[in-house]
Amino acid sequence: MKKYCVIQSGSLTDLLQTKRLILSLCRKEAQVHLCVVPELQDAAAFLYPEVELHPFPFSKEFTNVATSDSIPDHLDLDSFEAVYNLHGSSKNMMMSTLFSSDVMCGYWRHNGREHRSPWLTCLSRVHGRQRFLNTMDIWAHLVPSPIPSHMVNPIAMRKGGGIGVVLRDVNGRALPLCVLAGCINAVCTASRETDVVLFGEKADEQLVAELLPLLKEKIAAKTVTRCFETSFAEDFEIISTLDMLVTPESTLMHAAAHVGTPVNAFFHSSAWCMENGPYGLGHRVWQADTACAPCIPKDDCAENFACMHVFGEEKLQRFLAGKIDDDYPQGVTGYVSMLDEVGVTYMPVFGTEENAVERLALRGIASEFVGITKISKTVPQGNNNFYAEQDWLMQSCVNDEEIDDE
Repeated sequence: MKKYCVIQSGSLTDLLQTKRLILSLCRKEAQVHLCVVPELQDAAAFLYPEVELHPFPFSKEFTNVATSDSIPDHLDLDSFEAVYNLHGSSKNMMMSTLFSSDVMCGYWRHNGREHRSPWLTCLSRVHGRQRFLNTMDIWAHLVPSPIPSHMVNPIAMRKGGGIGVVLRDVNGRALPLCVLAGCINAVCTASRETDVVLFGEKADEQLVAELLPLLKEKIAAKTVTRCFETSFAEDFEIISTLDMLVTPESTLMHAAAHVGTPVNAFFHSSAWCMENGPYGLGHRVWQADTACAPCIPKDDCAENFACMHVFGEEKLQRFLAGKIDDDYPQGVTGYVSMLDEVGVTYMPVFGTEENAVERLALRGIASEFVGITKISKTVPQGNNNFYAEQDWLMQSCVNDEEIDDE
């Protein structure tokens, strides 16, 4: 039986986005080991019961792998067909030195030099504002011929449990209250739902107290479940019963996609659906595309958070409420999720995408790199930055390219 190891030291969001890679490795009765930070062990066991888990062995003060006596139990370092190290952080690089460089994929350190797989090297040259591949697909294509994209998550369908609302994004920010309330009212109008479940932390009780008076009376009256101090598994169980999850870019957005609950997502500032949108069919993303985007999220904003307030525009709220016409607002694009041979992508159905041609060209080049020619033959090949001269002159130069810690 072949054995594989995945090193995922990132967040819970990263753990969810490792799904296609893990499912691909689990094929043909292979044994998969997963190294995660200790605080994510319970979530990893819940999401991936088929893998063997190991806690990430390094403390914050740990600096030298050679002196470590905390290598994960039962992790036979010489038994793996391949080891997939998914981040270039210092801790991940230290972890990679435990294994032979011959089996490493992703990021690793060998003889004092830092390396990465050719796939990641090429992507790093072009994966900027026109991000064109989902993170889950980037990691999955480290494996030759990963499982088809339609086998990752179920098609999203209404479950009958009302509307869920995630209050804050991955950076801990909430939409302005008037905007959030308007979006909730509009989505409930379109879906003819009044049952609303709010997902937040204990510190969000004041936010909820201010939000409820802004909701329509019949909606506020039935917003009775507030998921404060619940575990991830409990949130997960509730999400699996919903008709829809209204959310910014968040961990629970990926959890909803994992169980096939439709997502209605609002992406703003640095969030870009092509990179981190919900995976699978049946999801919708409203992407702010203001002139100042993308940006680094911070507490103050010279543009008065224009990328958030765009979701409060009367024209957009009308669309959210299901009142479709030709008067679509500027500064936001409405996408629906689609699947192709490479993975998940998003098709604009409201508004236009400024960088669509370049994004499709890059997607075509990347698809050809991983052995998929169907897409590459249907889009213009207008970007020459994916490859560099050393990629074909000196293969070793690809792996010897030094990279900065993430």
